[in-house]
Amino acid sequence: MIKSRIIVAGSPDPRLMQLKTVLESDGHRVAATGNPSQTIHETAGGRHDVLILDSCIKGVCEYDLCRTIRPKSDLGIILLIRDNDGQSKIDALEAGADDYLATPFVPAELLARVRALLRRVAPAGARKPKLVLSDRMVDLQSHQVVGPASRVAHLTPKEFNVLRYLMSHANRPVSHQMLARAVWRRDYYGDFEYIRVVIAQLRRKLEPNPESPQYIVTDRSSGYRLQIPSQDAVGETDVIPGPSPYALHAVRSDIPAMVP
Repeated sequence: MIKSRIIVAGSPDPRLMQLKTVLESDGHRVAATGNPSQTIHETAGGRHDVLILDSCIKGVCEYDLCRTIRPKSDLGIILLIRDNDGQSKIDALEAGADDYLATPFVPAELLARVRALLRRVAPAGARKPKLVLSDRMVDLQSHQVVGPASRVAHLTPKEFNVLRYLMSHANRPVSHQMLARAVWRRDYYGDFEYIRVVIAQLRRKLEPNPESPQYIVTDRSSGYRLQIPSQDAVGETDVIPGPSPYALHAVRSDIPAMVP
């Protein structure tokens, strides 16, 4: 029986493989990553429970990497610190780690800390569904968009319903008529300016450059398409087809695209 899914990230060396072996012997499924981009990609999709982050990976400080991962994922993070001093512990926690462990350590202590962390974090399959697009993460339960520097934008009900419908047709064109029927319950041909307004608002909150969108792109022959490149991630429960089966949470619509 698999206890959890764990990522061990660090420079490829015998210690990294030893960590992997120790965790696997305790019944965990373990993936090892050796570069920052791979680590960020693996942690973004909501498929793992715990990240054990070792020292510098290809020149990137473990604290900086932790700060990058934390806004995009709510998995548990254990940071392996080199110095067992007060400042290193403070730095680890302020970077977003849930726990830390000074090296060298005995395997039994690592396993104990992993078990303690698993008791506090939700299993991967039970976490809130998320859509991760480059430097932004959309929480599909709270309808919040977390952007660079942890700035937050809130999706209005219409924006959220349009995004949900585009997600259910990811990488496929969606016509104005399809959106009008699914979101506005309108079934006619005519002026779709109200759709263009909502698309513009979504781009302002989701796109790094709204004037040159890379995710919600215009399909000249049809309408729009949510383009999700392979390096970005959609969790296993993120794409929910059809209109929302439950009432939308109340959200504010008067908040700018990104609120510091």
